[in-house]
Amino acid sequence: MKHRSILPVVLAVLASLFATDVPSSALPPPPGIGGPRRGPVGVRVDRRAVRGTLRVAPRRVAPVPGVRRPVPLPGRRVLPPRVVVAPRVPLPYAPVVRVYHPERNVVTVETKSGETEELPYVAVPVLFVVGTADFIDAESYKAVEDMAGVIKEILKESPEATFEVEGHTSTDGSAESNLELSARRAKRVYDELTLRYGIDAAVLSAQGYGESYAAYPGGSEAQMQLDRRVLLVRTK
Repeated sequence: MKHRSILPVVLAVLASLFATDVPSSALPPPPGIGGPRRGPVGVRVDRRAVRGTLRVAPRRVAPVPGVRRPVPLPGRRVLPPRVVVAPRVPLPYAPVVRVYHPERNVVTVETKSGETEELPYVAVPVLFVVGTADFIDAESYKAVEDMAGVIKEILKESPEATFEVEGHTSTDGSAESNLELSARRAKRVYDELTLRYGIDAAVLSAQGYGESYAAYPGGSEAQMQLDRRVLLVRTK
């Protein structure tokens, strides 16, 4: 009887000896898979297609005719991009002289010396809680994990490659609040890539562009949903 009475105590002591504390993280743990995705951006990452796009290094091209600088809505002004995490080596691009070509997944940028370069990019299919930088579902975490895997694969082939996380918003809300929101969302994806998935911070930067490059300024809700996006751009 005496041995039986102390058995629970012995088991409790052993459990405490073998228990391990989970180290705290700067990021919340990814949630479990929930219900169906909401929103038109809810697509899986095609890692082969993403790798095929981002493995192409930026290249010099002929100047692109047409409007180059953002045109604000009446009564609004274009704000300069918000640098969230600056690249270790400054990029030679003029910050607001850029044209996106979604049909080819490239953005043309004008360098400070007046030349034009073409940078490949992909959209990161993450969804956020309205007005925040919080992911709305487990698929968003998985999308960033897949992007991290592609970055690591490209760095094995091209160790000199660098990337930038760009945050963009629709024109819903003020220009100031949109710029701030885009910067926070770019920073959130940057933090996930570096802190959770181990991407070297030396190869990654982040900026928020707000509503400056909205494809559908003042458009319908469905159109503005397409403007709320995070891009991963290869910058070198």
